[in-house]
This record gives sequence, structure tokens and C-alpha cells, in this order.
Amino acid sequence: PHAHADLGAIDGAAALAAPGVMAVLTAADLAADGVSDIPCLTRDPSAEFRNRDGSRMPDVPYPLLADGKVRYVGEPVAVVVAETAVQALDGAEATVVDYQPLVAVTEAMAALAHGAPQLRDNAPGNRIFDWEKGDGAAVDAAFAAATHVTSLKLVNNRLVTSYLEPRAAIGAYDPATGRYTLIAGSQGVHRHKANMATCLGIEPDEVLAISGDVGGGFGGKGFTYPEYVLVSWAAQR
Repeated sequence: PHAHADLGAIDGAAALAAPGVMAVLTAADLAADGVSDIPCLTRDPSAEFRNRDGSRMPDVPYPLLADGKVRYVGEPVAVVVAETAVQALDGAEATVVDYQPLVAVTEAMAALAHGAPQLRDNAPGNRIFDWEKGDGAAVDAAFAAATHVTSLKLVNNRLVTSYLEPRAAIGAYDPATGRYTLIAGSQGVHRHKANMATCLGIEPDEVLAISGDVGGGFGGKGFTYPEYVLVSWAAQR
């Protein structure tokens, strides 16, 4: 419910007492099992990005579950495993989470201002990437020689792809073979295999990712999301 907050204790006792609820899992459980967050694409050598000074972008993995801090409204903090979807919802509502709200910033330029709330310790000033391309001197010369110059400020709004089929995933684990199976409508199973293997600390060949017909994607289903890893990990537990 918070855009920015310190995350305290998560009490799942009431949820575990609810009918059908089998587990309430948090970031502490992920850490205990050695499960890591989804790696950032920039850590792939084939997609390496460099700042203007030649330094690499900060390593900012995609958290499977928030650990110590939430950074956006709706960031997952726990997984409730139950016999039915309704029981899981009841268990989620019964889980008590201690949030300590922090000041939030919702506009990009405000996030870069001096004294703005810091989201990540390894990205000073909230600047994740400092990049340029082209001939700045030539551009300046062209504007200087122009008869008329029009300036305006444009804001690129946050966009959400509106596909008809919402995201969903089924995870399974076969203890006899040690293999995981993920079934999810997606735009690229190979990335899911690689990312899940990294998160779970296994080889990609130990993950079978299946995607049937997809009810729309528009780019949004090309990425690995936390629930893909979480349902598979929960199945193994």
C-alpha cells in the first residue's frame, strides 16, 4: 500500500491458522534457501551499458520479494500458499505487515533533486544511467545557426501494456529428477529458463518453461516476473 517504506516484521500466524493455508513465505525464506533476485539485463555481457565516464551501470536486480524496504505501491512482500485461490486471498488478508512509511517521489526530475529520498544505496542521487550519443558540438552549432528555435518540455508517461490475458503462472517440481516446470503465457521462454536457473542456483537444463497460446503481450510478457520464480520455488518446498 506504500510507494516507499521501511519493511518491518511480517506476521503470518493468523494466516497459517486459516483454513487451507499451508505456508507464508518471505524474503527471509528466500535467503535461507539461497534463492537470489532476478538479474538486471545490464549484467548480461551482450547487453552491457556504460555511463559517460566508462563505469558500468549499478547492479539493480529485480527483487522477488521486498527485503527491508518497499519501493513502489504493490511491491510483493510475502507469498501465501494455500489449497485454493480463495484461501490464499484470505491468508494474504490475515497476514500482518509492519510498514514505516517514507517520503515518496513520483516524478523523475524530482527524484534527481538534491535531498530527494534515496531508493538504492548503490545508485547515488537515484541516477541509474548517465548516457549520451551523437555529436553535441554539431547539435549546438545547428541550433545556433537556426533562424527559429522552439523549446518545449515533454513528459513520457508511465505505460502499462493492456493485454486481455492477465499474468499467471503454474510452477511444479519433480523431486525424482530435480527439474522445475514453469507454465506461463509469455513472449520468450528462453529468458525465463536462464533467469530462473540463476535465481534458483541451478542449470538452465533443469528448468522446463512452457508457453502455449498467449492472450496478448505487446512486449510486457517478454520479461521474467517474480511470481514465475516464486511459484516454482514454493512447489519445491
